[in-house]
Amino acid sequence: MEPSLHLKQGQTLLQRVLQFYPIMQEGATSTVSLTEQDWMVLMDFVEHPESAALRPERVESMEVDRTSRTITIKTDDCDVKVLMGF
Repeated sequence: MEPSLHLKQGQTLLQRVLQFYPIMQEGATSTVSLTEQDWMVLMDFVEHPESAALRPERVESMEVDRTSRTITIKTDDCDVKVLMGF
């Protein structure tokens, strides 16, 4: 099944986060920010049931905490916190 445009956008944002987080990495954690709109697209991607098949192998898990506006992406070498910026 071909992913929707929205899923493709989420997948692209995930790839960007995975490329960028090593620059911000401190030990086994990293924190990056996305614009509010991009964060919401990534959140939709994380919560979409079909997104699991679109994740890179190095991504072990992804979780959304709407209260703190944080998406946590666990990779094979880092826990990445994606915050909603402005």
